Amino acid sequence: MTLAAASTPPSSNAKKIAILGGGISALTTAFELTSQPNWQDKFDITVYQLGWRLGGKCATARGPNMRIEEHGIHGFLGSYYNALPLMSRAYEALGRAPGQPLATFDDAFKPASFVLMWEFIDGKMTQWPFTAPTNALRPCDPASLAKLQSVDHWIASAAQVLDGLFDQHEATHGPQGLMAKVEWAAGRTVLRVALAAVQRAEGDLSSIESAAWRALDAVWDWMHNSAEKLAAGDTELRRLLIVAEYLLAIIRGCIKDQVATRGFDPLDAENFSDWLQRHGASMRVTSSPMALNTVNLSYQYPKGDTARTALMGAGCYLHWTLRSFAYMGAFAWLFEAGTGETVIAPLYQALVTRGVKFEFFQKVESLVLSADKSSVAAVNIGVQATLTNPTQPYQPLISVKGLPAWPGQPQFDQLVQGDALRNSAVDLESYWNGWQPVAQRQLLAGRDFDQLVFAISIGAVPYLCTELLAARPAWQTMVAKVTTVQTQTMQVWLKRTTPELGWTTPFKNPNDAVVGATYINPLDGQVDFTHLLKWEDWPTDGMPRALWYFSGAMADYEAPPPFTDTQYPARAHARVKAQCVQYLQANIGPLLPLATTNAISPPGDPMGLDFGLLQGIDEATAGDGVHRFKQQFWRANIDPTESYVTSPPGSTAARLKAWGSGFSNLVLAGDWIYTGLNVGSVEGAVMGGRLASHAVSGYPALSAIVGYPVAAV
Repeated sequence: MTLAAASTPPSSNAKKIAILGGGISALTTAFELTSQPNWQDKFDITVYQLGWRLGGKCATARGPNMRIEEHGIHGFLGSYYNALPLMSRAYEALGRAPGQPLATFDDAFKPASFVLMWEFIDGKMTQWPFTAPTNALRPCDPASLAKLQSVDHWIASAAQVLDGLFDQHEATHGPQGLMAKVEWAAGRTVLRVALAAVQRAEGDLSSIESAAWRALDAVWDWMHNSAEKLAAGDTELRRLLIVAEYLLAIIRGCIKDQVATRGFDPLDAENFSDWLQRHGASMRVTSSPMALNTVNLSYQYPKGDTARTALMGAGCYLHWTLRSFAYMGAFAWLFEAGTGETVIAPLYQALVTRGVKFEFFQKVESLVLSADKSSVAAVNIGVQATLTNPTQPYQPLISVKGLPAWPGQPQFDQLVQGDALRNSAVDLESYWNGWQPVAQRQLLAGRDFDQLVFAISIGAVPYLCTELLAARPAWQTMVAKVTTVQTQTMQVWLKRTTPELGWTTPFKNPNDAVVGATYINPLDGQVDFTHLLKWEDWPTDGMPRALWYFSGAMADYEAPPPFTDTQYPARAHARVKAQCVQYLQANIGPLLPLATTNAISPPGDPMGLDFGLLQGIDEATAGDGVHRFKQQFWRANIDPTESYVTSPPGSTAARLKAWGSGFSNLVLAGDWIYTGLNVGSVEGAVMGGRLASHAVSGYPALSAIVGYPVAAV
């Protein structure tokens, strides 16, 4: 798939911007810089990326039968106030013709409000289906976004969601018996008064009336007295009260700690669970799946070890959680195709059309400081491969059913070293691949760049920025405190539909699917992404009927070895395979009860997957039993650039700002810099990219970066 270069080249006087890295933050930086009028007169932008594809932790490949193969589970929350509008703008800039696959934002992103949570009750895992109320806000509507600019609104939105959940419960269940109805009606009146007071005080929560406090206290008393009695033996009401206690603790705590005026940062020295309990949440609530959703979604486990207690700064936790209940339209927006096709390829194509240059196969090896240590003088790059036609840019995309997609390997016919790379099966994205650069190049300040944007993940900083670390103690503090964890993922293609495998819970909204983050560790995340099968290319007689993803943190059992240990990726790959097989053998029963051996071919294991359900790439060689897993997909995300950025207590103060590198020509971008959100995520990466663009050009204004505390400048 060939993309034509832009018709308007940059001005000869344009400032040269070199962006290192090709993940979400790098692409966002380039998109914002090129969203300004006459940007070619101001900037000459080049993105330098190792390997053959873009996306970073969101990179997607196509495997056998054009299977979509990802780094993990990806989707946008409805509270991605920066990422969702960015993609809306990207699709507008792309201008695909009507009828083309994923022609518009509405074609590519679908609202969904279902979350599957899990409780451990009576010695077994029990499903807790949860559907968040929808609202009329739209990600593509600036008026909707304007409503979401303040912390006060987020707190008021949490109150509104809670009120809606009580309404849902009342409509479907309602209390039985006269006394129960009287007690319920009394409590609902108090609840409405309290929540209405919070919503009325939006914009001035710091001086909320004492009457509202009395109402909140009355709700608290009702929940822990009358409502608890009503909930005896009523699972649905008990769960509603857990949600109520959780959200009310957050609302009360945010008001008490004056978050609306003081911000979230002062709370980050405290762990999230301690903060919740300090504001009245019981241990039942702080250990509930409702409270753990946030830490599981963002892998907040020390060294990736899910056998340890999660650690997350209370401010980061509250910022993320409050926003997640102040969503646009729906709780989540799911991708209609893979992340690479839905998010990365459209951004790349729009940027190429605008005139941004991309140089692939450029592995950054080190940044070199000037003699006085005040700026970056050079960037050393190892060239991984060269083009057979150096006069034309590398064309990375392929077409799958008319949809631009990223292949699972380089386009070998475009590379001088194509045959050698193909024959040796080198993974050019791995730091442990043993592949030697075919050339060395040096980007020089003043010649190749005037401004450098470092948009590579913080996990690579100790390897690439040794001179910067030595020159600035703030960099050392950041690397020590802003930690990362390795993650793992698997995808399984199945011969039966999800309902045929035992899923019976009905959905309330047309785009809802099974999405969860509180199942059994270490692969506590699970989603049903069967809708992606239409973009794959299976033979008619071997077409899967369901597609499930699982992901989670991966404990750091050993420190990453030297990059000369080229067997390390294979060991990690084998380790994840063993964990995935064991996981499927022990944990499928509660999730898909008709997928077990006992259900398919009784008598048998009531908990473990019947591996005969796995759809093989080639049934003739797929084998029997657990042997069939070898034709599924699993991945160990172990490279420094793939590690997930966490938010432990005390880490926020260590994050550098986009413009705070300490070096005059170096701007920082990523979800690891200070974004105000300070949580590893696509939203954080987009905020980091927007902040980097602001640092370079003053655009966008800080007030337009939703969630960034302008006072923090």
